Amino acid sequence: MKEKICTSCGFEGKPVPQCKMSFMVDIALWVTAINLVAFTALLPLLLIPAAWTTFHVIKFNSVKCPECESLDMVSKNSRKGKAAAQHKSIEENIWTADEHAASH
Repeated sequence: MKEKICTSCGFEGKPVPQCKMSFMVDIALWVTAINLVAFTALLPLLLIPAAWTTFHVIKFNSVKCPECESLDMVSKNSRKGKAAAQHKSIEENIWTADEHAASH
C-alpha cells in the first residue's frame, strides 16, 4: 500500500483497514427480510438488506488514519496530499518558533 497523508491531522504513513463490522448482522437482516417477503409478498422489502450489505462491503474496504481515525487519507502525490503536507510543515515551523521564543 502506498504511503498516504491524512488531511485532518497530517499523519504520514500507511493507513489501517477500517473496522471489520460483523457480517452476522447482514445474515440476520437477510433472513428477516426474506421471511417478511415470504409472508407479505412485498418484494421491494429486499432493497433494505441489499442497501445495507452494499454499504457494509464499501465500509469494509475503506481505510482510515491510525492517529485520528479519519477516513481522509490521500496519496502524498495528489493535490490534496501536497496541500496537507504544506499545511503540516507550516504548523511545525510555527511550533518550533514558539518553542524557541519560550526558551529565551
